[in-house]
Amino acid sequence: MSEETTAPEQTQEEVGLSYGDITAAVQIIDVCSQRGAIKGDELVQVGTVRERFVAFLRHAQENGEEIGELPSSAYNQQTEAPVEEEVPAEEAE
Repeated sequence: MSEETTAPEQTQEEVGLSYGDITAAVQIIDVCSQRGAIKGDELVQVGTVRERFVAFLRHAQENGEEIGELPSSAYNQQTEAPVEEEVPAEEAE
């Protein structure tokens, strides 16, 4: 009798998260909130997790990691120092 067994290395998948997984999670949160799937009392917690994901992706991107594209909604938030307001020409003189 011969038994065929599969080596454990062949059946196990690599465990971990990629930048793409985190980007997808941000997009899922955005879609769910747009569709009203998140209750009002849950918004703070969900928003906090979303912001942590986006901050993580920005940090990785700033450190030269290739993360692909950030979700478009992540660009709506200010990431750099505020730009000084222009003074009208009349006040500048």
